[in-house]
Amino acid sequence: MDKPATVFPIEPELDRELITVLSIDGGGIRGIIPGIILDFLESELQKLDGKDARIADYFNVIAGTSTGGLVAAMLTAPNKSNRPVFAAKDIKPFYLDHCPMIFQQDWNPLVRETKAVRSLVERPRYDGQHLHSIVGECLGGTRLQETLTNVVIPTFDITRNHAIIFSSYKVKNDPSLDALLSDVCIGTSAAPTYLPPHYFETKDSSGKVREFNIIDGGVAANNPTLIAICELMDADLCPKKGTEHRFLVLSLGTGTAKVEKKYDAHEAAKWGILGWLTSHGSSPLVDVFSQASVDMVDSIISTLMKIFQSDDNYLRIQDDTLSDEVSSVDRATPENLANLVKVGEDLLKKPVSKLNLQSCVYEPSNQGNNEAALIRLAEILSKEKRLRDARSLQRDMP
Repeated sequence: MDKPATVFPIEPELDRELITVLSIDGGGIRGIIPGIILDFLESELQKLDGKDARIADYFNVIAGTSTGGLVAAMLTAPNKSNRPVFAAKDIKPFYLDHCPMIFQQDWNPLVRETKAVRSLVERPRYDGQHLHSIVGECLGGTRLQETLTNVVIPTFDITRNHAIIFSSYKVKNDPSLDALLSDVCIGTSAAPTYLPPHYFETKDSSGKVREFNIIDGGVAANNPTLIAICELMDADLCPKKGTEHRFLVLSLGTGTAKVEKKYDAHEAAKWGILGWLTSHGSSPLVDVFSQASVDMVDSIISTLMKIFQSDDNYLRIQDDTLSDEVSSVDRATPENLANLVKVGEDLLKKPVSKLNLQSCVYEPSNQGNNEAALIRLAEILSKEKRLRDARSLQRDMP
């Protein structure tokens, strides 16, 4: 039996900074899954650096789409002591407590069907009021430029009909992007047919108003890893060819349904607008767009890392074997939420996997399991932080 290869063979160096990227996919209630992964990583960092260690202390940039954008904001928004409002261990209970109120379930089948029909012509399935309230309460008046590390959160503006990236890098040159973090999170989570689009405004120093009409960033990039790297490149922070081993990426998925025949051309040929929006108890149109985005990013990133010979410095943790019910973005029943917790816990024990670019299926890579990979990652992040602190001390010395 072959000896497992090493995940993250890179070692921090005093004279060269290691650029670290955390990316979190969209997926509604499935945000529980990366929450559990991050809780494990942060607990390992705390073993090395003390109980006050937080994810935001270790990553140059944290990117998130939709529910991933909310997690990114929770991890990076400062409290009064200028420390993260949430620890990673708080993410799971937050979802368990609030998802049933954000995605209220109708136990009466007649009421459920009536609401589904009405949502086709009148309004989204959920009013978003609890989401707006709890996000505003948790993030308060924090603005994009105030996060404790750089964040990148994709959205889509339906008035301008193009993607808008709320980025710590972009806001330095475009103050009109310095929105309330709560507005950005509500906007990037506004999945079409599920939650209403979000309108908000910003003002620059001269008082000029900019309007935003935002929906789910997942229509642009449900996996924001590539956007995060592009933002680093635009900011001239991404290592150039020849120094490509000086960065590492942790990309966390929220799970997808097991690859099997979900729809087929013969069936879809009979669909009109309603069929594309409601067949199989979900929205095939939303499913297709979100999954296509994830597959394209996975493919491009995997190819890019191979070209840069940095494949082992990129860890994608994803479960693509979920059942249809567990893969739902809004099935906030106690049973399904418990199943999602189990998916996250089981994922830690699963082998490190790489994307097969031909089958678009994740396959074991003979690199141990995800738990061991995260322990190794925590060691690297801890060493790099100590080196950064040393470099900062050197720069501050007279």
